[in-house]
Amino acid sequence: MYPSTHTIVGAIVSLLIWALFPSLAWWQIFIIFASSILIDVDHYLWYAIKKHDWNLRRAYNWHVEKSILFKKMSEKERSKYRHQIMILHGIEFWILLILLIFLDEVFLFVLIGIAIHMILDYIDMYRWNVPFYSKISQVYTHVMNKRKKKSN
Repeated sequence: MYPSTHTIVGAIVSLLIWALFPSLAWWQIFIIFASSILIDVDHYLWYAIKKHDWNLRRAYNWHVEKSILFKKMSEKERSKYRHQIMILHGIEFWILLILLIFLDEVFLFVLIGIAIHMILDYIDMYRWNVPFYSKISQVYTHVMNKRKKKSN
C-alpha cells in the first residue's frame, strides 16, 4: 500500500479515535497518526542497506517499480521469490512495544498507529494473494526465504 493511502486513512482513523475518546490529548492522536505512517521507514532502510543508496526518492521509486512487477506476476511465479524482511512489520516488534507499554503509555499510541497501518497492509496482501506470514513474523519470513530466489 502506498504512503498516500496510509496517510489519508491514518488521518481519518486518528480523528475518529479522537472523536470517540475526546479526553485524549492532541499529541497522543498525533503519535497514533505518525506511527501509522512512519512504520514504513523499514522499507526505506531495507532499500538503503541493500542498494547502498540513501536517496529517499530513489528508494520510493524502486519500491513502486518492484510492486508493479510483482503484481504483474502470476501467484505461482510470485511464490518463488523471497519476501523482504521488514523489522517493524512483525510480531517480534509488536511484542517489544507491548512490553514497553508497561514503561510508558506512549507506546500504546504507537501500537495503535501500527495496528491501523497493518490492517491496511493485510487488506492489500489479501487483495494480491500475498502470504500473510511475510508481515506477521520476520523470523518465520527469514526461514521461508531460505528456499526461495532473491529478487534484484
